[in-house]
Amino acid sequence: MGKRMNYFDYAENDYFFYRANYEEHRIGNAMCSNAQGICERYLKHLVDIYCADEDTTSVLRTRSLRVLKKYISKKMKDFECDWNIVLGADGFYFSARYPGDESFFVDEEDIEVCWKAVEEVRKCVIAYCDLHPIEKSPLA
Repeated sequence: MGKRMNYFDYAENDYFFYRANYEEHRIGNAMCSNAQGICERYLKHLVDIYCADEDTTSVLRTRSLRVLKKYISKKMKDFECDWNIVLGADGFYFSARYPGDESFFVDEEDIEVCWKAVEEVRKCVIAYCDLHPIEKSPLA
């Protein structure tokens, strides 16, 4: 049987898809909602791997980067990233996917903000995993 997939694996899969579309200068709502999801999965990987001895059910179900930031900042004080950049991608999951009072169509500036968030989260999660290798981590 193959390797059990984890949050990092799914984040990486979407990251390479997102990067290819970013490099082709595609603009669409799926880009920004996908970017938020990528950031979430990288951060959820940290929670899943490094906070495994706690009940993480609710934080792993969140669609909010702010909730993940608060949890990680409290539980993993040595995790460093520029949260101002990361939080730029928060909120796109719903506002760029569903019609409603706060929905809109993304533009090139939104894509750029989301790309920077994805790159920041990915870089910081990989650096953290490299500094804190454990058997369960795909980066160990």
